[in-house]
Amino acid sequence: MAGSRWWISQSSKWDILAVVTKRLIDVDDDKLAAVRALLGTRTLKATVDEALSEVLALDQRRRTLLAERGVDEAMLADPPARRAAWG
Repeated sequence: MAGSRWWISQSSKWDILAVVTKRLIDVDDDKLAAVRALLGTRTLKATVDEALSEVLALDQRRRTLLAERGVDEAMLADPPARRAAWG
């Protein structure tokens, strides 16, 4: 993949070996500042990395809660069923 490089993660709980790709994106400065404050991060890279980790952790917690309630994960793709699963 062009622009990608491999590195060994020292803090990621998701992968020991990760791919890092340089990307050029437009970022909403107000949202970035709000997320940076919530996460307590100082740099754009740290904020994005931490935000991505938080989303992955949130998904895992959601799946665990659904499993504990006996909800089939296949229902997650169906918005009405997803809303019904959360009561």
